[in-house]
Amino acid sequence: MFRLLLPAALLAFSAASAAPYAQQTSFGHPTTLLNTVQTSVPHTWQTLPVPQLGSTTSPEIRVAPFNELVPSWNVLGGENRPFTLEVRVRQPSGQWSNYFSFGSWQASKGRRSAPRRPAVDGWVDTDTLKLPYRANAFQFRYQASAGQQVKLLSFNTSDTSLRFQQAGGRPLPLERLLNVPSYSQMIYPGGGEVWCSPTSVSMLLAYWGLRPRVPEVAQATYDQTYDGFGNWPFNTAYAATQGFQAFVTRLGSLRDAEAYLQRSIPLAVTIRFKAGELPGAPLSWSNGHVLVLTGTDGDGNVYVNDPAAPNIASVKRTYPRAVFERLWQAHAGGLAYVIVPENPGGKP
Repeated sequence: MFRLLLPAALLAFSAASAAPYAQQTSFGHPTTLLNTVQTSVPHTWQTLPVPQLGSTTSPEIRVAPFNELVPSWNVLGGENRPFTLEVRVRQPSGQWSNYFSFGSWQASKGRRSAPRRPAVDGWVDTDTLKLPYRANAFQFRYQASAGQQVKLLSFNTSDTSLRFQQAGGRPLPLERLLNVPSYSQMIYPGGGEVWCSPTSVSMLLAYWGLRPRVPEVAQATYDQTYDGFGNWPFNTAYAATQGFQAFVTRLGSLRDAEAYLQRSIPLAVTIRFKAGELPGAPLSWSNGHVLVLTGTDGDGNVYVNDPAAPNIASVKRTYPRAVFERLWQAHAGGLAYVIVPENPGGKP
């Protein structure tokens, strides 16, 4: 559920209510379009902290218990300068952890996630803070370079033990198919076979009227530490530099995804599957694959644009609902890129 909180107060969940699987906490102002979407994932919006010289630190942010956190940032300007973000959490003992770094991002070349260093109090695995316990509060601090404007900071927190609690619900009864342009990653030699994420982002931007070149998007999302193009916050951060509000979220079910589709918002989602698990897929298996969710048919089966198709003509696919939902939730907990134009008039 999206709602705007005017005070920058601490967020607290009533002990009498069931804890949600995932929760989104954003700092900035939602677009008009996003304000119309209602899902089972609580989404609160607060005012961005006033920028300070050096680093800017947030107040304590209390949320439902979580053991994973994925951040997002929308930063404009200062293309050749770094932006850094760190998060710390309140441990079960009541003590605060050390700050965890999400690396150094910039719009130009040189962006890199932090090295993966597992520790007893948690670690950042490229784009996801993973904790060996449940925290119920976090705090962030960021450092923006001269000329940079922070437009949005968003944090998805989730409790992995609660995955699948909302999956399997009845689909919406109406067929819905969004006209998302088809792009294939496989037509690009010299690396295209691993460009599923930037190709999916390119399709989302093309849906909203921008036509980026896929190789340029790949270059703009490359993570030097990860040595790949699938760093989730780096992909949404790139979309933000092109005039979009973009963040990473986790959804509890395909019903949540349908709430976006009903508002004409396609999503990029990530799945993992073994040989034979996904009928009709262009890949026989994948340890992690990003594709675009474009709609559902009358039975709830999902329409997708799968960038792994060998050519543009075969990008559009239909996958069985129950199978797809299970693969989506099991791999990354219903993770999705939400990308919408800053300008409400930018809808197709």
